[in-house]
Amino acid sequence: MEIACYQLFFSDILINVNIPMPIFNFSDISKNIKTKIISWIANELSKNMSPSRSINAMIEDTATLAPESLIENFFGERNRIHIGKHSFIRGHLLTWGHGGRITIGDWCYVGHRSEIWSMESIAIGNRVLIAHDVNINDGTSHSLNPHERHTHFRHIIDKGHPREKLPGISSSPIIIEDDVWISFGVTILQGVRIGAGSVIAAGSIVTKNVPPGVLFQCKVHPIIRPLNIN
Repeated sequence: MEIACYQLFFSDILINVNIPMPIFNFSDISKNIKTKIISWIANELSKNMSPSRSINAMIEDTATLAPESLIENFFGERNRIHIGKHSFIRGHLLTWGHGGRITIGDWCYVGHRSEIWSMESIAIGNRVLIAHDVNINDGTSHSLNPHERHTHFRHIIDKGHPREKLPGISSSPIIIEDDVWISFGVTILQGVRIGAGSVIAAGSIVTKNVPPGVLFQCKVHPIIRPLNIN
């Protein structure tokens, strides 16, 4: 689709704008050759504007990775991240060096700035909508012990993600069943199962299982106090 737009754009320039063309005189060559030239220019522009990137994941042909999306498969095995048919990804998917698996079903959406990080397993069903700024994390990422935490950080910086699970880190699978809607700003932590068809309200923190077909919302108690301005 991008190439087609470039073709139309350049066609308008070449046809409608009086630009000197010392190399090609389109009045003397066939329409077929003209089309080939325009296509070549469009393809070259497309290469420069959208550089190819190596994606270490299994992605169905009809799935889409938006330009702002990011996939980091530090575990390394391509089958550790799978994106199903017709799904549209704008967020960040990550597996850790010592483990992790992310599976996203068909017709799913992952919004901008959403983070799905796995060191165990995150399974997302079909027709799941995940809004922007959602965090789904099946592990604790770092130890509570400051020495272990710093050692882990130094390893990542100096050598990359460690292949073995380090002390002080825990993880547990997350399962999000079919037809779930996760609104913006939600956090889902390890060991949680969200039942089919449920809706997670904006800003919620999910630490326990959610049954199917419910609206989950964290209770908020606003505190309003007068400003003491001298």
